[in-house]
Amino acid sequence: MIKFLLKHLKKIVMLSFAYVYVLMLLVVPTQYAVVTPGGLTNLEDSFSIEGYEMDDHFYSIYVYSQEPITVFQYYLLKNNDQVSITEITQRQEDTSILDSIKQGNISKVVSYKTAIIKAYELAHMQNDEIYANYTYDGLIIYDFPRRIDALNIGDKIIAINGENLEDEDFISSKTLAYQSDVTYTILKESGDIIEYHYVYETEDVLFWFFPSYEIIDANPSYDYDQVNVVGGSSGGLLQTLSIYASLVNINLLDLKISGTGTIEMTGDIGLIGGIRQKIITAEQENVDVFFIPIDHLDDINGLEYSFDLVPVNTINEAVIWLNENVIS
Repeated sequence: MIKFLLKHLKKIVMLSFAYVYVLMLLVVPTQYAVVTPGGLTNLEDSFSIEGYEMDDHFYSIYVYSQEPITVFQYYLLKNNDQVSITEITQRQEDTSILDSIKQGNISKVVSYKTAIIKAYELAHMQNDEIYANYTYDGLIIYDFPRRIDALNIGDKIIAINGENLEDEDFISSKTLAYQSDVTYTILKESGDIIEYHYVYETEDVLFWFFPSYEIIDANPSYDYDQVNVVGGSSGGLLQTLSIYASLVNINLLDLKISGTGTIEMTGDIGLIGGIRQKIITAEQENVDVFFIPIDHLDDINGLEYSFDLVPVNTINEAVIWLNENVIS
């Protein structure tokens, strides 16, 4: 055995180096992230509304993302025009898997509450017995500089510099919050209330906030799974349309309707990530109608699609389009 090893030592060493090189390609991470096409999820089972059958025409759309990718994945995907490869940001580097799970739950629940409120408001215009009463009570911390040990994702800011946020709205609250020297009154998930004085440092990522809404009462009553809700904040537009269509019982023929965009309490439709991959996914899944934030139109230049693309600024525009174009 020793003689064999000595005789073939050079080959063994070369093969060992080759093995290590291939192994490194497969497992060594890069500083890049990738987004690829994904799929659709029917929103029919996401909600239940007392006395109403949920519409089955609406589909949320998702993409796959991974960060970081390996050297092998980078070279395999870099010339694939269906994927997007970007450098990992400082915010992404600071975000653990557990952080991502917490953030996902926050964005989903906030998106669903907002969708419920807006859909009920839209349906109320046609049936005044439909309503949803709600309150705004603060800013949920979605992300923050990780040097701050006193804070956690999911903490709620209920006052800023002594001003109670229940007397503000989401936009004015963010204006108060985004100061370089500010004192937050924070309700921890444990129920404790603390004061935190924040002074901005050059290397800090910006705080990222979601609004905290509480639905006091609604008619008809509704229910959804707060843990396993479908889609994140980018599904807000389609979630709202799905609830609205169910409440007013409109006929959408046999159309397969999807789209993407956040929903704000103002009714504005916000931008999202992975828009090119979502257009590709919609084409692969044979979607008939796809709603898109109007400000994303320049981002999809050069893509081919066969469905009706509907660019909108607000949820009202999306509802008007449905009423004027597809309802029988």
